Amino acid sequence: MITNYIRKNKAGLMTAALMLGISAIFLLVPELSFAQFGGSGFESKVQNINTNLITRILPLVSIFGLFYAAVLAISGDGEAKGKIFGVLLASTVGFLAPMIIEWLKGLAL
Repeated sequence: MITNYIRKNKAGLMTAALMLGISAIFLLVPELSFAQFGGSGFESKVQNINTNLITRILPLVSIFGLFYAAVLAISGDGEAKGKIFGVLLASTVGFLAPMIIEWLKGLAL
């Protein structure tokens, strides 16, 4: 009876054994489960990505969006007015993103 169950549910039992093994490793060696383990500089890399996104990419996308909305308005698109309003709102958020993020960090402390 047990051998039939094992034959039928081999994949499920292998998955359970794998999960049990991984859990045992993390319980026996807790340093492996911390993101700070190893000193790889992960936090500084994420901070660099965050800084580049906020200070370069968001303003650049905002400028491209404004250019796109202007081209739509020049071409006489009927929905250009709504798109210009949306792009202006998104551009404002994009240019103010560094200040908004610093304000949110101040609230978190």
